[in-house]
Amino acid sequence: MITRIPWQAAVWRPLRHRPGASVLGVIGIALGVALGLAITLINIQAVSDFSAGLRRLSGQADLTLTAPGRGFSQQWYARLSMAKGVAVAAPEIRLQAPVLYPTGRGVLHILGIDLFQATRMGQPLVPLALHDPLALLAPNHIVLSPAALSHLGLRVGDVLTLETEGHATTLRIIGVLPGVRDGGSFGVMDIAAVQWLWGRLGTLNQVDLRLRSGESAGDFQARWRGRLPAGAVLQSPAQQGRVAADASRAYRVNLLVLSLVALFTGAFLVYSILAMGVVQQRQQLALLRVLGLRRGEVVLAVLLQGAVLGLPGALLGLPLGVLVAWLALAHIGGDLGAGYFSTAALHLQWHPELMLIFFGAGWGAALMGAFLPAWETSQAIPALALRAGAEEQGHQQRQHPWVGLLLLVLAVAGACAPAIHGMPYLAYGAIACLLFALLFLLAPLLRWLTRLVPMPHAPIWRLTLEQLRGSPGRAAHSLAAVVVAFSLVVAMAVMVDSFRDSVAHWLMDILRADLYVQAGASGDSVLPRGAAEQFCGLPAVRACSPLRRVLLNLLPGRPPVMLLARGMDPAHPGRELQILRAAPVGPRQPPPVWISEILAGISGWHAGQVIHLPLGGQARAATIAGVYRDYAYQEGSVSMPIQQYRAWSGDDAINDVALWLRPGAVIPAVIRDLRRAVPEGGQLLIATPKQIRRKSLRIFNQSFVATYALEAVAMVIGLLGVSSGFGAQTLMRRNEFAMLRHLGLRRRDLLALLFAEGSLLSLFGILIGGALGMAISLILIHVVNPQSFHWHMGFHPSWRLLSTLGILLWLTSTATMMWAGRRTLRSDRTVIHDD
Repeated sequence: MITRIPWQAAVWRPLRHRPGASVLGVIGIALGVALGLAITLINIQAVSDFSAGLRRLSGQADLTLTAPGRGFSQQWYARLSMAKGVAVAAPEIRLQAPVLYPTGRGVLHILGIDLFQATRMGQPLVPLALHDPLALLAPNHIVLSPAALSHLGLRVGDVLTLETEGHATTLRIIGVLPGVRDGGSFGVMDIAAVQWLWGRLGTLNQVDLRLRSGESAGDFQARWRGRLPAGAVLQSPAQQGRVAADASRAYRVNLLVLSLVALFTGAFLVYSILAMGVVQQRQQLALLRVLGLRRGEVVLAVLLQGAVLGLPGALLGLPLGVLVAWLALAHIGGDLGAGYFSTAALHLQWHPELMLIFFGAGWGAALMGAFLPAWETSQAIPALALRAGAEEQGHQQRQHPWVGLLLLVLAVAGACAPAIHGMPYLAYGAIACLLFALLFLLAPLLRWLTRLVPMPHAPIWRLTLEQLRGSPGRAAHSLAAVVVAFSLVVAMAVMVDSFRDSVAHWLMDILRADLYVQAGASGDSVLPRGAAEQFCGLPAVRACSPLRRVLLNLLPGRPPVMLLARGMDPAHPGRELQILRAAPVGPRQPPPVWISEILAGISGWHAGQVIHLPLGGQARAATIAGVYRDYAYQEGSVSMPIQQYRAWSGDDAINDVALWLRPGAVIPAVIRDLRRAVPEGGQLLIATPKQIRRKSLRIFNQSFVATYALEAVAMVIGLLGVSSGFGAQTLMRRNEFAMLRHLGLRRRDLLALLFAEGSLLSLFGILIGGALGMAISLILIHVVNPQSFHWHMGFHPSWRLLSTLGILLWLTSTATMMWAGRRTLRSDRTVIHDD
């Protein structure tokens, strides 16, 4: 019975006698709970706010017909407004426009609406608070959302300059939209003005529909499924939100798993603390067994120690997690640097059920860390445990390396298993199996490593090696948390560095021109008509390649895919693309296109397959001539010759131009000539390959800022494990040190002994943790990333970074053991008195 357990002797006093280690355990659990809760809060808030924003801006719409980019003919608006079952139809155009004034404000989302139909639809996009609501019909008037006004630093009545089809257009802010305070940063204009200014006459990219009473949205979708314009999708606002959420699911799940790494490491920290603790109190627990405490009650006593550590840790982690989430939303955004939900205006909300789940997870992690020491303690024979030095013999008797080997087999099986619903759940299980296998194999590994080291002649180092060979179990207890933490840090560092190095090599391979000219900061920006021809005709230009970017709906239930119409030679695609796989295209087959490996992974398409591209209002047949590497577009991309694109679409607009210069051309002079060639040349973005690589890698670093933070926290928890494990091991050996002093060793000799032992143990921990981290990184690189994101990368560890981390761990752990040793040897009254 729980009432038979002497609380003071078996639970509270052991923790109170190790206050430093107990506090470190609480901190480890708190950090794990805080990170997991923060990441989950941000993910949930981002998805819910994005979906809520779609519903708010859709007003009372039941369905929305959307198509990316230039969209579809506005004749479809007339057809749908008169369709059976439709009560109200509201046309829209949505695009992005670079902000020229105020400078440095990025792009502004523009919504072109029909004022009267939007009013009938009940959309919160109509500025009803204006003195003259019809003022919105003027082509130079715009109404901004509160978030847009705040971001631009403007007020009602100020002017705003936007880039429109390669030209600067000044608009006057005539009002603010009070009904969309949480709807993001955007501006609303009359739809006719947007069509005129941005060259969209006769086209739309969205029509909102409110159905008549009794009309089923599902039935309406079924009737119109085969009659929609090519590339358009008819969905409800809820379906649109699910598409966006599914697109980011892999990123959010991976980030949540990485955040739980800290909690997992905290559990190992609790294991290390309690494993050392029960060794210290082995005689007290054995005495309690002799006095009548049953085996199950001993297990419960140690589990209660874990519960006492986990309770304050979990409670402390909850407010800390809310604080971390609030800071991340304020400084990083809801996408956490990944590019998802960039338009969502996030406001942290209260989720008591989620906080309860993570409170239970933190408490459960502490109990999980306490279980193995509790079970091992219950297996000890009381009479033997009362003898000095019996802890290592007991540990050797309780080793089960076959369990570790079984977990390794399960890890290999999980790493070779396919994804489940597009997520690498079994690969995550393989990583967990590797980490748990460490508990059962760490002591045998330490024993094997110490046998490999030749016996030195120096007495201090000889004594150190004999000590480690004689007590690998005690050393394994102190190393468990730090090896786990270091292995996870190594795994994440190798994965991120390999990805970064692969992206850098890819950029070096595809950026072969001397200069790249981009119309503007927005992907919708196009060069003025005839500008590309002027650039290509400059005397310093040897060759040029235009580029047109267009979004296409290719896969049902997925976000749009980027179509890249390039100035490429179909016979030599490798000059423009990094081809991975290719297939010949016969003269009787449809024209060739190339797809990125991401799109190939998402769609299941392969080289040689015929697909259909919605261009020019029709579904155009094309043959996949190859698969190429492209890290730039997360939803995939399709590349094709620009001549074929123009023949199919009739669109001769150009977004970018790549320029190859003649020998001897001076780049600054060429840039000046390019800006003088067109009236709006000052708005052009002109960069060299080196500048593009630098900017791209800076964006890469920003997208992994959350991962870097998680690496840092895992390392901190690992160093806490060093402090706890090594410190407890040193303090536990007071009697041994006293005996050595009695035999004639000086105080500095004992400190040298501690330095030698700390150095060797740290080195072994770094070797084992590094090897385990490399194995985990291989799973992350070759299994998790391809199954989650459908891209592949090379194995490129940064040996300099790994060496730095190893040296830091070695210095910290050795210094911790030295500090604890000085504390132990400080008193001359230390004597042999344990018995």
